[in-house]
Amino acid sequence: MLAYFAQADRACITLLAGVAILYLPFIFMGPGSDTDSFRVLNSGATLLWHHLYVPSRPPGCFPYEALSGILYAFGGTRATNLATVAMSIALLASFLRICEHFEVPHPLLLTAMIAIHPIYCASSTSTIDFIWALGCFFLGFSLLLKPRYHAAAAMLGLAVGIRLSSVLLVAPLLIWELGKKPRDFRIWLTAISATAIGTACYIPAFLHADNSMSFLTYYVGDWSSAEYVGRFIYKNIYFWGLPAAILLLAISPMLLRRLSRTDRKYSGLIIFSVTITIAFEALFLKLPIQRAYLLPILPFALILFAIAFRDRRMLIGMAILIFSFDFVNLNLARPNLRDHATHATIGLFIEPGYLLDDAARRLDLAHQFPN
Repeated sequence: MLAYFAQADRACITLLAGVAILYLPFIFMGPGSDTDSFRVLNSGATLLWHHLYVPSRPPGCFPYEALSGILYAFGGTRATNLATVAMSIALLASFLRICEHFEVPHPLLLTAMIAIHPIYCASSTSTIDFIWALGCFFLGFSLLLKPRYHAAAAMLGLAVGIRLSSVLLVAPLLIWELGKKPRDFRIWLTAISATAIGTACYIPAFLHADNSMSFLTYYVGDWSSAEYVGRFIYKNIYFWGLPAAILLLAISPMLLRRLSRTDRKYSGLIIFSVTITIAFEALFLKLPIQRAYLLPILPFALILFAIAFRDRRMLIGMAILIFSFDFVNLNLARPNLRDHATHATIGLFIEPGYLLDDAARRLDLAHQFPN
């Protein structure tokens, strides 16, 4: 038994070390392809040097903006990117532990599939808050299972404080735990503490907005209902890449059928994963802007996929299709503006994959923020 756990630990360490090696070259490519990365650094620098908090964009992410300002002062964008890589590795390690706790099939393969997903990879090596919020959530989830309630509350509260949408992760998790142990005072205290920490993180943004809730206002665009739906569908497809999206669509009836017949020990995890997926898809329908907004559904969609299809071959096939999207994009509609298109050219365009395109954009923008 000890030999088994030792082998499992070696496999985990090998996987995470491989991911770190894969990610490291990207930290030298500037803060990221998203202009929000530059806004985060400006916010952090303003806070550090002028003692004035200006949110990078509504509603702000004060804990991460403050940390980015400090890291940039000591090591430039290499330091801020490297810190995101470290958080990504912690996220993957926590996800792996959670999968092992719930006996999800093929946890190492699922973790690798997350790591090679092009949008996850790009976000994991940039100065941006997506991975930090999701990482704090998975760290909090893992700590809650140990159980280490105080540390879990801190991580879950920070997840909300870094990205307000993390409420859609944290609330279902705490409701699930309270449903299992409704009289456990420690879980109630964890929920109250996480709420207090998350709320406190937005006090600086509230003060910056002259003590009003206007800091929550987020302008999307003057789009029609059809344009919202079109963006929602297109960006969902190209969150996975066209080949992987076609596979997911083709097997979805079988996936739903198998999930409905699966072992009862997975019922809670399935309901939780489906809840997260639906919640973030609903939010994305309201804000169909960046595909990275869909990152929280990635680990839970893969959990559902693994529970439904225990055959490793199906997972490996899906992993190959996801990995191909790093390098080749079969694009059905070429937008005139990235993430804010007003129209698109319909056709079949063979383009550089998401990760290659992201790296090129990062290098083009890197001169704006010296390393």
